[in-house]
Amino acid sequence: MVASQGLFCHGEKTGPVIVAQLVLACAALVLAGEVFTNAVEWLGVRLALTRSAAGAIVAAAGSSLPETIIAAVALLVLHDTRSTQIGIGAVLGAPFMLSTLVFFLIGVLALARSPRRAPRGIAAPAGPALVGLALFCATFALALGASLARARGVHVAAAVAVLAAYLGYLLYHVRADPGGTQSHPPPLHLSRRSAVPATWIVLVQFGLALALTVAASRWFVLVVGNAALALGAAPFLVSVFISPIATELPEATNVWLWMRRGEDALAVSNVLGAMMFQTSLACALAMLATPWQLDSAAYDSAAATLLGAGWVLAWTAIRRRLEPWALVCAILPYLAYAAWSAHS
Repeated sequence: MVASQGLFCHGEKTGPVIVAQLVLACAALVLAGEVFTNAVEWLGVRLALTRSAAGAIVAAAGSSLPETIIAAVALLVLHDTRSTQIGIGAVLGAPFMLSTLVFFLIGVLALARSPRRAPRGIAAPAGPALVGLALFCATFALALGASLARARGVHVAAAVAVLAAYLGYLLYHVRADPGGTQSHPPPLHLSRRSAVPATWIVLVQFGLALALTVAASRWFVLVVGNAALALGAAPFLVSVFISPIATELPEATNVWLWMRRGEDALAVSNVLGAMMFQTSLACALAMLATPWQLDSAAYDSAAATLLGAGWVLAWTAIRRRLEPWALVCAILPYLAYAAWSAHS
């Protein structure tokens, strides 16, 4: 721990050095996430998953892994007070960004398309979206409620419950998905000439990307801690805004590509699957690895998350379809929280 901090995060580092380290750490995370997502998408092909299940389960897990590993490294490996705050910021920051900024991106991309391509807005079924949004809101609220208790047994029970919720979400998509099988993703990076790469080479790329993600995540946590010191800001606030920007870039890229291709169901299921993955696995990790006591800044960011997701859930339930303007309006809680953080 001390040696790592000495290598990456000396308190005397100047602003440009910190910025350069942050950019390089983000770039490493983006690279690791892209390579990992590519491998995981091919695993989905080898498992013959349907399109919606591939988006909700495989692509979501792949694009969410960097954020989860940042939390794991901060909470389990480094485990000091500052790293714990960064880890909790990563845990809460991913669903915060997904339910506001990424929802906004989907809405804007849908509105920007030609009406002939999507005359009713977003071509994704309302049923799976309602299930995902409702389960996310309930799971996230349960994790927040557990933070109000100090009893270890409450945290363990809540962790088991959120993991069970994610299992239920997976079973729903595996059993009830009506879509066709997913199309082939871009060529596997380690076997670009193969139309369908062998499973073993997919697993090799999976392992290499996982190792790169772990190393990049450790570096990123240390650099974010140094940035917080340099800015004189709370590590949580720095993490809740910066961590998702780096780690959810693969998510945003997938959304942009799928929406351009008119594959709205994949884009929506990918985002909802990532929200469930982060809330279930990352929150369970935090509840088991920390005292899980949150401060006012954490509760405020969580409230913004629930406002964004809850608004889209309510509107979709009323209209019985996903509509672009509902997703565009999800940006408002993000802007409100950012403005509050800037003046606090």
